[in-house]
Amino acid sequence: MSFHHWSKEDHGFRFWWHSGERSVFSVEMAFLRSFCHAYIETGDSWKIGAAIPGVALWLTFKGFGLWHPQRKCIATWDGNREFWINDQRECKVSIHDWTIHVAPWGKSMEWAKADPWWVRGLSLDLKRFVLGRTHYSTVTLKDSIPLVIPMPEGTYKAVAKIQQSTWRRSRWLSFTRTYVDVQIPKGIPFAGKGENSWDCGDDGLFGYAVEGTSLEHAIAHGVESVLNSRRRYGHASEKAIADALSV
Repeated sequence: MSFHHWSKEDHGFRFWWHSGERSVFSVEMAFLRSFCHAYIETGDSWKIGAAIPGVALWLTFKGFGLWHPQRKCIATWDGNREFWINDQRECKVSIHDWTIHVAPWGKSMEWAKADPWWVRGLSLDLKRFVLGRTHYSTVTLKDSIPLVIPMPEGTYKAVAKIQQSTWRRSRWLSFTRTYVDVQIPKGIPFAGKGENSWDCGDDGLFGYAVEGTSLEHAIAHGVESVLNSRRRYGHASEKAIADALSV
């Protein structure tokens, strides 16, 4: 018995062909992509992928009597019983973020320093190779500036400092960013996101940075950030607000 189905995706499509009970062949194509890679991966299935800027294609074969590499494991919890599992491997060449990565027989989703280079893979950072290593430094231009951040229920004490960070390469121009770093010791409360058990209670804004040197702009940014969080998640408890406002 065999059958097929497909789906249209944003900027691409997917197609599956099922043969028998366990064998599946699938095709996925995507357009308007900006990365390059070519690889063959094997584990529970065989996967072939290729991409150039503008288009990417992936083929997957599962079943069909194909060979799969395996590795031996020891069950120490069961009298050192030996058993075998599929060993996920990949032969891959990829280019992303100005880096070329080559792995002739790499482990899929696994990396260990003790492995030989053909398993770990080799990477060449083209930016570092051509322009030199990035060096980062920060200078504090003004420190310990007292601030108050006004909110509808009262004002919150904060401390600011003006810093200048520089990124430079030995064979390229440097880039400098000046910003105001604001720290709020007791925070400005708002309700937690409520997405997990640990963020269903009170939350708050305890620190942030704003580009430039304007303290007024930094204060306004903090007020806007907290008001947006309160509109989205709700107000904090009265106790949290009282504790944050206390001297």
